[in-house]
Amino acid sequence: MLENVKLEKAQELILNRVTCLPDETVPLLNALGCYIYKDIYAPVDLPSCRKSALDGYAVSVNKEAKSHSFRIVELKPGPIPPGFMLEPGQAARVATGDMVPEGTVVVIPQEATRQEGDLLRYTGNIKQGNNIRPQGEDFKANDLLLQRGTAINAGAVGVLAAFGMKKVPVFRRPRVAILGLGQGVVSHKTKPAPGQIRDSNGPLLAALAMNHGAQVVDVELAVDGDLSQVKNILEELLRRADIVLTTGGTARGEHDQALWAVRQTGARVLFWELQIKPGSHSGAAVCEDKLIISLSGNPAACSAGYHLLAAPVLRLMQGQNFYARRVKAVCADDFPRKGGPRRFLQGHLETGPGGLRVSILSGQKSSMMRGLLKNGNVLIDLPAGQPPLEQGDEVTVIILESNKTQAQIT
Repeated sequence: MLENVKLEKAQELILNRVTCLPDETVPLLNALGCYIYKDIYAPVDLPSCRKSALDGYAVSVNKEAKSHSFRIVELKPGPIPPGFMLEPGQAARVATGDMVPEGTVVVIPQEATRQEGDLLRYTGNIKQGNNIRPQGEDFKANDLLLQRGTAINAGAVGVLAAFGMKKVPVFRRPRVAILGLGQGVVSHKTKPAPGQIRDSNGPLLAALAMNHGAQVVDVELAVDGDLSQVKNILEELLRRADIVLTTGGTARGEHDQALWAVRQTGARVLFWELQIKPGSHSGAAVCEDKLIISLSGNPAACSAGYHLLAAPVLRLMQGQNFYARRVKAVCADDFPRKGGPRRFLQGHLETGPGGLRVSILSGQKSSMMRGLLKNGNVLIDLPAGQPPLEQGDEVTVIILESNKTQAQIT
């Protein structure tokens, strides 16, 4: 077991044990939030023929005519009959989205016309192709619609539905289980007795995992002091999940159970403790082909540990680039602390007139939750020994991208 390792070494040890999950085919409306397993191409043109862009009249222009008068061809209600063709000087009523007849040169808006018996008068300019959506305007047959690894959002569902796709090949959702450890922790649904605290990390990790497309199969708490129960619960979660996240009990104190419980399952510990803050008390192990990632019990440290250790695993399982995107940004605030280990601050990144700008959120202590409410979308990566930050300094930030299209818990 490696101890007190660098973050990149810890990530390497974990990700070397991860492979993409197999595919499954799901109904289109169940695919929201999943990731496409293979490239999907347009089977046909969309639209499949020329269509009217508005309510009005499809007209065929007689080039010799000096006035814009057209004889109206009365058609039965409903779609334009296949093969129907307008002769020069004729007009036919069309609605938005209707196929236009063969011979149509332009569609003129209804409100710009005047009808006199079976004659249609129009005083505007006629420009060939106006108000007609050409065949394949949106997509041509064989255009790439969705690339392997793309998250299916509402727009993707709509596009696939337009092509009549009823089922979609996707990566199976990672099954995640969560186990809370630590003295005096009770369910968030329970009124705590004196000295107890409600479990916030379990629901927090569940929400984070669901934001990355996972299916959370269970959120459990271990009863204080019963080590055999901790082992049994962990083994059961390993049977049901692809990856188990534990939170709390990761230090080396008298009542810390995480490392003991992991070892009792027969898992091989990959590392324990990191050279970072917050989240130094984190570790990982592999039990057969299942990963266990143990995170700090402090909320901010738990969240940071999830983004740095667990989120890359969930991305890789679903065909994603496992490392989060890094960019440079100008710091909008001072941060007076200096020195110490590599540190990750919660921040909010936005684009301004001068480029990317990141604000340091309040509540940066590992035990605090205030920063979790402040629309944080990045972690600011400060190297070990960093001098105090001053407004205007350039920093490296890790973008906390997630798949927010669907949350699922069973």
